[in-house]
Amino acid sequence: MRKIWRSVLLAVVTVVPIHALAQDAESLADIRCVAVGMHFAETPDSHEKSTGTLLVLYYMGRLDGRAPSLDIEKLLSEQIERMTQSDYSTEALRCSQNLSMKGAQIKQLGEQMQKHFKP
Repeated sequence: MRKIWRSVLLAVVTVVPIHALAQDAESLADIRCVAVGMHFAETPDSHEKSTGTLLVLYYMGRLDGRAPSLDIEKLLSEQIERMTQSDYSTEALRCSQNLSMKGAQIKQLGEQMQKHFKP
């Protein structure tokens, strides 16, 4: 019986750090998207400004939902210092694609839900 519990404990100890690393990587990716959104939101171009605002709102929501006590200011400051112009370009593509996919899901949901609200 002790052997079984040791095996279970070992499995839990092994899996939990992997899960935590995955969450950390996901949070870090989202932090970088917030940085990209802030960068776009500061431009004079109205399309880039609105895209940046949407990126910030969407990814801040993801971060808050996943880890409400995350020190976003600290992580954001660290990432902004590390990111190059090339990083901004690469991350902008990734982040925008993810946001576009979510937008398509919301549009599809809205179309499907219309039947529930029509007289």
